[in-house]
Amino acid sequence: MENTLLLAVVAFTGLMIGFGKAGVAGTLGPFVTVLMALVLPADIALGLLLPMLIVADGFALAAYWRQWDKTILRRLLLAALVGIAIGTFTISSVDETILRRLIALSILAFAVLFVLTRGARMPLSGEKPWAVAAGTTSGFVSTVAHSGGPPIVAYMISARVEPIRLVGTTVAYFAAVNLIKVPGYFYAELFDGALLLSTSPAWIFVPLGIFLGKRLVHRINTEAFERLMLLLLVGGAVVLLIT
Repeated sequence: MENTLLLAVVAFTGLMIGFGKAGVAGTLGPFVTVLMALVLPADIALGLLLPMLIVADGFALAAYWRQWDKTILRRLLLAALVGIAIGTFTISSVDETILRRLIALSILAFAVLFVLTRGARMPLSGEKPWAVAAGTTSGFVSTVAHSGGPPIVAYMISARVEPIRLVGTTVAYFAAVNLIKVPGYFYAELFDGALLLSTSPAWIFVPLGIFLGKRLVHRINTEAFERLMLLLLVGGAVVLLIT
């Protein structure tokens, strides 16, 4: 890709990541994975997105500092370690074409789980075995496609975590998971240092997206916006799957 076009895509991606962290739409995280995987090799797209997500996590943590449930967070993270390990082995063992397919299938699974979660129809409970299942699944899918949200949200809804604790725990969970993924991404050689350096000026759009998202979250029809993003998400995943 030409550098100007790539910077534009990265800037838009950063904006969408910021919007997602501000709570505008729960589908924006996976959407940016699909977007980047459509314009870059899947492995390079994953490696470029992870530092941007970590930057966004820093701002989200500042907003929800210590507003998490320590017991649930510890339980989910211990399980996530297993999923991250399996995900790291997977992405380091498959070629780029298979990784694209794996991302696409993970995104489509995300879309299904997202709809079920929004409808509060997930057949889970707050018991520890379900936390292990949710954390392991989330850790794996987050590693291979940056889209591990639905199992975590579904578990915490089922565990009847109060809203502020739910958001705070989710923020802290993914901040930790994204940092834990870093060594595995180095091992799988997903980071392109030259690309990260050349696109870093566009990362300013991450905090800008958070700022705009906080300003707009109560002014837009969030449900309609999420439906639009979900359609684009599924469409992008299908394109990844068939190309």
